[in-house]
Amino acid sequence: MLGAEGGCTAKIRELCYNPAVPLGGLVRLDAPLPYTDPGGTIMRNTELLNKIDAAIAEKNLLKHPFYQDWQAGKLSREALQLYAAQYYRHVEAFPKHLRVLAARTEGPIRDIVMENLAEEENPARPHPKMWREFAAALGVGEDDITCCPALPGTQAVVETFREIVGDRPVAEAVAALYAYESQVPEIATTKIDGLKKFYGVNSSEGLGYFEVHEEADKAHREAWRNWLMDHADGSEEEILATTHEALDALWGALDAVHCAPAQ
Repeated sequence: MLGAEGGCTAKIRELCYNPAVPLGGLVRLDAPLPYTDPGGTIMRNTELLNKIDAAIAEKNLLKHPFYQDWQAGKLSREALQLYAAQYYRHVEAFPKHLRVLAARTEGPIRDIVMENLAEEENPARPHPKMWREFAAALGVGEDDITCCPALPGTQAVVETFREIVGDRPVAEAVAALYAYESQVPEIATTKIDGLKKFYGVNSSEGLGYFEVHEEADKAHREAWRNWLMDHADGSEEEILATTHEALDALWGALDAVHCAPAQ
């Protein structure tokens, strides 16, 4: 499995890390012909990404009733507290998922994963700690998080991503991570607006997790997408099936807290 992802040529590595630069007027007459995608990889993966993006749009988490209520100021304090305690499991597990994927890969994709992981585990403000600070702003303590039993939906999202990044082909794992992180910047913006407007959360500690992800995941989204464009191989059907599985698990995590009985 390492061969396909790790054996990148120098040309592909260049395409991964350097933006396209217009060379009009600078190309010598005897220069080699530009890369023309003779195998149709870019065309094929463009079609694949269009289908992945359509799946994400259909199951975009901002359409979920829980986030709709968040945006409208309709959530109770107790509902937000339950969400903070339950969703922490996904936040805490995410760096572990990246670490598993990094151990399975090499070359450009491993570099992408490790950069993402370094941000998640930033010693100054590791992202799980930032989530706990958000929870504290809602009145949820450390013991409330650790002692709160996992609901089936929140447990399922952790297990689903764990299995995908650990056992599936790398292209499927990247598609699942793209399906998640591609949504995060807009979700983070919406959460910040709602927390300030309706729920009395204005502190840097309470908003910090979302402010970081509002920007960081724009870069992550681009990195996952560029890798899929240049490197995704294998069964399109299986890649799309895994994408849908990841999206369903993320939706189910919100179902779990939205449908939970009032505390």
